[in-house]
Amino acid sequence: MPIQQINKEKRIIMDWLRRLGVEFQTGFVVLNHDAPDTPIIYANRAFCEMSGFSEEEIIGNNGRFMHGAKTDKEVVRNIRECIDSETACTYELINYRKDGVPFWNEITVQPINVRKNTGAYTLMLQRDITDRKQTESLIKLQQETYNDIEKGYMLSVLLQKACTMVESFFPDDAKCTVMLVDENGRFRIGAGSSMPKKFNETVDGALVEETGGTCGAAYHRRAPVIVENMLTDPLWNGYQELVKSMNFVSSWSVPIFDTDGNPSGTFGIYFEKPMLPTGKQMAFIEQIAPIVSLTMKYFHQQTEILELAYVDKETELPNRNYFMNEVKEMLSEHKEGFIAFISADEYVKVVDQYGHRAGDSLVREMGKRFLRSKLPADHLVARFSDSTIALFCLTPLVKVPDYLEVLSQIDPINIEDMELFLTMKMGIALITPNQQDPNELIRHADSALSKAKLRAGESTCYYENEHDESMMKDLRIANELTAALRREEIDVHLQPKVELSTGKIMSFEALARWNSPELGTIAPDVFIPVAEKNGKIRMLEQSLLKRVLSWLKTRQDKGLELSQVAINVSTDHFFHHSFIPYLVDQTAEYGIEPKWIQLEITERIGFVDIETAYKVFKQLLNYGFASSIDDFGTGYSSLSYLQKLPVTEIKIDRSFINNMHEQQTLAIVRTIIQLAENLGMRVVAEGVETEEQKRMLLALGCRIGQGYFYYRPMSLDEANLL
Repeated sequence: MPIQQINKEKRIIMDWLRRLGVEFQTGFVVLNHDAPDTPIIYANRAFCEMSGFSEEEIIGNNGRFMHGAKTDKEVVRNIRECIDSETACTYELINYRKDGVPFWNEITVQPINVRKNTGAYTLMLQRDITDRKQTESLIKLQQETYNDIEKGYMLSVLLQKACTMVESFFPDDAKCTVMLVDENGRFRIGAGSSMPKKFNETVDGALVEETGGTCGAAYHRRAPVIVENMLTDPLWNGYQELVKSMNFVSSWSVPIFDTDGNPSGTFGIYFEKPMLPTGKQMAFIEQIAPIVSLTMKYFHQQTEILELAYVDKETELPNRNYFMNEVKEMLSEHKEGFIAFISADEYVKVVDQYGHRAGDSLVREMGKRFLRSKLPADHLVARFSDSTIALFCLTPLVKVPDYLEVLSQIDPINIEDMELFLTMKMGIALITPNQQDPNELIRHADSALSKAKLRAGESTCYYENEHDESMMKDLRIANELTAALRREEIDVHLQPKVELSTGKIMSFEALARWNSPELGTIAPDVFIPVAEKNGKIRMLEQSLLKRVLSWLKTRQDKGLELSQVAINVSTDHFFHHSFIPYLVDQTAEYGIEPKWIQLEITERIGFVDIETAYKVFKQLLNYGFASSIDDFGTGYSSLSYLQKLPVTEIKIDRSFINNMHEQQTLAIVRTIIQLAENLGMRVVAEGVETEEQKRMLLALGCRIGQGYFYYRPMSLDEANLL
């Protein structure tokens, strides 16, 4: 077709569109997607009025000049695909008017089919559907509010949803607030997360005055108040520097009324440029206030209903229903923890003497103390039955004994004219990967509490599960160990260090022994690692030190000969800031010279911090305490750091003594003995059990040993007979 004919047909099409555009009340534009960037080649008057742009500002531009922060980029891509594929479609999209106000735009894409070679055009019908979208949003807000209240959302979250929804229909700089008024006539922030923090801090707690800003005026006038320029309006006298620093210029506010028709707060919106509302905008804002009012009313009603359903009215603690629901929710996190059922023996006595109201007071005070205790954030306390408090806590299982210790240390409670020291009974069900069923866990905790009640005095019982036997054993030991240390059940046995050639006792080593009334005899290699893992090792070693000092003092007072006693010290205790001050204080308190105490530290001390270790050993030496490196030879850097530490003795680990018949082991023992001699240290062989071992050690130059060949560990009374 000749080019003249094509241009003629284009002119005919454009002339037809212009005549159609004059008569057509719906806005539309025509795009030429043969041209680069698909420019608009025609826009009718209705589109110009809808968008606020003139025809000169529109023609030749791509439609993206109306896009903004709230424009959905995915919808834009979909429209682009329709244009490129010459497919008809309809989409809803937020566009922006020239004044920056967003509006909902219904866009219908319609390809224009003309004769071949004339060109590719697209007709885009444009309709402002903001009114419809606002109505839909108001309905949706009400529905979501009721649903969210049922789900237990906080009031501030519900009110913030209303603010966020309103902000979406205004310029991007618009910020909304809900200001509530308390019984003292002061503003309280109900919602306003988009507002500057400084603004909220200034306004929260401010007296509500008619001349105190747009919201104060709306509250007192019981009518909408519009301030076009806050920087000059007298309502904002005293606050103008504040709003200026936040770039606020205009503000509108409408009052919120309660069901009795009294104002209870305000809904406000702030802008960074002068803004006066249109009739439709003001009508929209005024429709928000009743929704906020209904939200508050329904929220408070639902709160009262929930309190009746989930709060124990006698103690104001969460009740059994609440506990069950929350446990199910919190277990979904699949973390470790425990459920404890806790009761006090004194409850029955209090009820018998003072009645059930006094029993309620006892449970309430117990619950308050548990709530104030140093438990992890993920914990819950509730009244499960008349005398039982249920406690749920998410925590690593190794921490469980520590938290049970916290719970057992409850302060005395005053009931009527009595000060009660409570005897706590606790039943514990552990939350493990094998046990996450809430009903089973609660049954287990209740069963364990029943078992605890059969025991005299304070008692803690774990529900025993065959899947967690090993873990349960450690937890039982850790739990009983804490009580044993309080009751001073940990005993001390002494094992002599002797001169190998004569058997003469040179000194002693103190060894911890535990015979539990609940668990029977527990070996040191079982309870000492548990003490280390659960942070009780320092308490254990301090207990041993006191027992040793007491024994030495008794002998000193009787005029008996004193012998040096070695006490094992863990790495954690050795590096603790109180280690040396405690040693010095205790020896002074018992009147025992430091030279009679030796500290045995495992050679692993060198792996932790050799420089700090040196300083601690030096302090020990300066105070007069002897020191020894225990289990020597089992580490990786013994020879390299030994010369750096001011110790007086090294002990060859029993594993070497047991295997001296092997040439390589014999060579190691010989080297250790020679090394100690060269460094001027005494060497002690541990675990000497046979005549042959004694003979070999003497041949290698070792003079002191320790083991069953000479003496087994003995009680303090037996040691006094030596």
